[in-house]
Amino acid sequence: MSDLENNRLSFGYKDTDSKVEIDLYGLIFEIKNLDNIEELKKIDRNNINSVEEQIEKILGVGAVDKINEKRISDGYSKMDISIELNILGCIFETYAKSITNGFTSKITNTINDVNKDIENFGNRVDRRSYNNSRNRGYRNYRRY
Repeated sequence: MSDLENNRLSFGYKDTDSKVEIDLYGLIFEIKNLDNIEELKKIDRNNINSVEEQIEKILGVGAVDKINEKRISDGYSKMDISIELNILGCIFETYAKSITNGFTSKITNTINDVNKDIENFGNRVDRRSYNNSRNRGYRNYRRY
């Protein structure tokens, strides 16, 4: 069967069920529950408990403690409000890049495949020779 006759593409669970993960100080967390942007907009940026609550909701219960333990073991102080807000920013950036990269890479791959198919058809001379040979009988027919 030629490629033109095969109009079905197959996708597996790997393509549709991919996780978005973030690496913070060598700790890997899955980004979850990032669906209520309105709630995130209402965060009291001066209340450390509110920010920690959102980090725990997105990265999982105990994430703040794990991050603080890692920071202390690496010789840094516990997170303050500005560091936690920066971590939220890193989470949003990771999520956005991951989602858009998956989407744009599929488009880019499709465009590259189409371009390869066009290049494989041959150069201009080959295409003209192909067309001329197909139409030779018609073009050489002379009427008197």
